[in-house]
Amino acid sequence: MNESRSPGAYIHVPFCAHRCTYCSFVALEGRREEEDFFEGLEREIRSRRGEAAAGLGGFDTVYFGGGTPSYVETARLGRVLGTLEEIFGISSNVEITAEANPDDLDVSRLQGLRELGVNRLSVGVQSLVDAELVPLERRHGAAAARRAVTDAVRTFRNVSADLMIGIPGQSQGSLLASVDGLVSCGISHLSVYLLELEKAPRLVSLKKERPELFPDDDEMADRWEAVDERLTAAGLPRYELSNWARPGFESRHNLKYWTLTPVLGFGVGAHSYDGRRRYANTGMLTEYLKRTRAGELPQASEEEETGDFLRRKEGLMLGLRLASGVPSSSFEAIRKSLSPDSATRMEGAFLAGLLEEDSGRVRLTRKGVLLSNEVFSLLV
Repeated sequence: MNESRSPGAYIHVPFCAHRCTYCSFVALEGRREEEDFFEGLEREIRSRRGEAAAGLGGFDTVYFGGGTPSYVETARLGRVLGTLEEIFGISSNVEITAEANPDDLDVSRLQGLRELGVNRLSVGVQSLVDAELVPLERRHGAAAARRAVTDAVRTFRNVSADLMIGIPGQSQGSLLASVDGLVSCGISHLSVYLLELEKAPRLVSLKKERPELFPDDDEMADRWEAVDERLTAAGLPRYELSNWARPGFESRHNLKYWTLTPVLGFGVGAHSYDGRRRYANTGMLTEYLKRTRAGELPQASEEEETGDFLRRKEGLMLGLRLASGVPSSSFEAIRKSLSPDSATRMEGAFLAGLLEEDSGRVRLTRKGVLLSNEVFSLLV
């Protein structure tokens, strides 16, 4: 994996054509305030030049998330990149990712994204089964998603897609058919997430009415294992709890989160980590615009700076999300600090086959991945 200690930039673009049932992100339907937002975004970037002076410049990853970055005018994303380059600097080998919905991706849009510098696309597919897209309220159909991903692969060598486990009416067979369909389109990366019902009130209501449409925890685990087996056999091994990639195509940007590398977030609701502290922008667009127009930082919250020990402890938990695990020496240093009860239970995690040590590294086993929260709870 290509792990870099250079900082990254995350740009939150909050606009989308339709808010899906499961969405818990800062997202606004329509583009009514698009121009005002991008003007505010440029002001925010310029107002934070002090962070560049403090050594947080020279981004080698830029990630446009949302919302739906592919929904807005492509030229606006290009101007954001220009401002980032001017104020912070961008590495010559930068990875620039844009999230996209399949129904936005005609040939012209794909070409426009590539011309402005995007070299990695992340396509929100969720399923290649029409009946499964309906309860999620996705705008595209399965055939359109296949076409969009195929066209994206022709334009960008580096294309990721998202799928979900636990969609109402989904079976293990239909999930694997979606996996196979995307692999056949030529993707180099796949993220597979569990549908979080607590963030989707309409789906909670559906589960009360039709519980038979929803899998239990054991079935969710079985489906995850089936996905892992299928993707590994297809040449996309797992490198993180929910992410699989062809070797060399791991998300360089997301690796920064799992290795505690600084990432500065810009835009409404964006979160930042500067290597010492975490802070977040307001999630209200009206407040974001008000502050940026007044020349104020749009920051709404900040965590207290953590000491070295707590930072190393957090780094251990995040590192265990990776298939490569963490150095045995780092693991031992933290384990020695645990309470006697937690230390005993941690030893039990090895005996139960949740953790393993090999070649100087400690990692979760496949069984441990499925019970990772139990392991992580010992480190809190």
